[in-house]
Amino acid sequence: MASALGDDIATKLSGFVSRWARSAAPGIVILTGNAGTGKTAIAEAYCKAAGGELPESDELVEVASGQHVIKDLSGLPNAEARARTLRLVLSHGESQTLICANEGVLRDAFGDVQVDSETAGVLEAALRSGAAASDGLTIVNVNRQRPTGDRMWNQVLDYVTREDLWAGCDGCPSLAGGCPMRSNAEQLRRADVREQLRTLVRLASGEAVPTLREVLAILAWAIVGSNGCDDVKAGVRDLGESAFVANEGYFTRLLGGGLEANTAERSPLLIGLRRSGLGRVSDLEVDGWLRDASGATEAVRRIAGDPHVTRPDLASERLTGLAGSLSPLDRVRTAQGEMTFHALGEMVSTDEDPTRVEDGLTALVRGDGATNVPVERLWRQRVYFEAAEELGGSPASSRRLINFRHVGDLLTLASKASVGGDTVIELSELIRGLNFLVTGFSSPNEGLIVPDPACLFARDPGSFRPARPSLVHSQVQIDDLALRVPDRGLVEEVLDIDHVEIELVVRGDDGLVLRIGPRMYEAIREAAAYRGPVGQGVAEMNDLRGFYGRLATQLEATDQTLRVADPDSTPPALVTISLPHFTARRGAR
Repeated sequence: MASALGDDIATKLSGFVSRWARSAAPGIVILTGNAGTGKTAIAEAYCKAAGGELPESDELVEVASGQHVIKDLSGLPNAEARARTLRLVLSHGESQTLICANEGVLRDAFGDVQVDSETAGVLEAALRSGAAASDGLTIVNVNRQRPTGDRMWNQVLDYVTREDLWAGCDGCPSLAGGCPMRSNAEQLRRADVREQLRTLVRLASGEAVPTLREVLAILAWAIVGSNGCDDVKAGVRDLGESAFVANEGYFTRLLGGGLEANTAERSPLLIGLRRSGLGRVSDLEVDGWLRDASGATEAVRRIAGDPHVTRPDLASERLTGLAGSLSPLDRVRTAQGEMTFHALGEMVSTDEDPTRVEDGLTALVRGDGATNVPVERLWRQRVYFEAAEELGGSPASSRRLINFRHVGDLLTLASKASVGGDTVIELSELIRGLNFLVTGFSSPNEGLIVPDPACLFARDPGSFRPARPSLVHSQVQIDDLALRVPDRGLVEEVLDIDHVEIELVVRGDDGLVLRIGPRMYEAIREAAAYRGPVGQGVAEMNDLRGFYGRLATQLEATDQTLRVADPDSTPPALVTISLPHFTARRGAR
């Protein structure tokens, strides 16, 4: 593949192992993580730096003098062989060994070898935090690598979209605006499109491990789909501009457009991208631009295929449905034939033929009858990627066109927390939302309210059942709370990371931490803003229960009074209950 796609993407981890290989310093580096995270590519970089070649077999191989590689520990025939090989590596501290292993196989092998507590602790710390080291041993959890990191994101996209890969072949119809593959690659080279896609992938990576293999596969599908050069040339030869339409566009294929349902469901990252709801979320202004582009900016009219912008020389002539088309990305298929987004909007809005209007509306809200992708969904997707500035910028476009209104706020907060910025205002808003979710009491002034476990576990946080008064176990003042990011220390040195999550830490105790990803952040912010049920994420609500359960177990009660968080009072308040106090009657025996 290197002869076609060029050198591998340069990552922090490949640089780390290459420097280690050139130093020839003794020790062991273990890379663990899901299939597709790039472990084999890192092993290849190590072998190249050591002056050898990547072994074809999986067992322990000496690639240079005193330098060894186990390309895949799970490739050894059985558990006994894996334990024997690992024991041999751990007992020879004077050589240098790189091991690649999936997490489950590595855990089992450590258990079979019965490693000492320090070595076992390094493994647990690495799996939890991303990377850990002790004397002579470094373990890196490659699952914490994020392709959306600042150094890496453009490299990943350049790897499959750079211009020299898409120079065209003999007879390429791209000059006539007929090749969807070259049109898709061209758009994915735009900085604004890349930033919008980065937001979606960051959002999806809050729920799934974004392996490089998955990211590259999704990008490849977005550009090529099921087409090939021969298919494109034959289609344009037979049908001209009508051969390919926006259903072949990168903006819908990035979300799995054109894939069989059972194929799309195999990719956790693709499931996360689809969960964003891009294309399904209505926006009055965006939808209005499709039906009447006269009030839109020139950039919006251009992507709609408005001939008054794209072909002003034809403005005085009688225009056909495809008169303003620049590429397959602005064309849609209807029962009245292929036309641009602009022509469809005009037909629906101004045509006097009821049949044409009905056919236009059908294409708009139901699809063309073959792919059944509504044109309004394709339009919203393209506007999100290519007209974000017209919507107020990237954060505003996310608020308006995807289901996660606060994803931009989360990314900003994570970035601020990663450099130790002031997050007091954001922390207060999180406390407000958490208090409402678990007690129905939304004020942050009393700190984080920890309900009695019996009251918390009797109700699902965020459910549509109204909160009932609950006993207060304790309160954590805002000064005892802090926000930080999960990726810190060694993991930042060896991996390309991207902060898409935050952690709420109580009193600096690593055992009292609530990790807040995009879905939980959305639920908390919705609860703070609307003071109503959010009904979000069973897994996230279970995480909340576990967090508050640990707080109630490990924190002492604030005082000896009996307090109740009463959401039914006006306004909702913490109420102190005075119990009767009995004393002995004077003179009684």
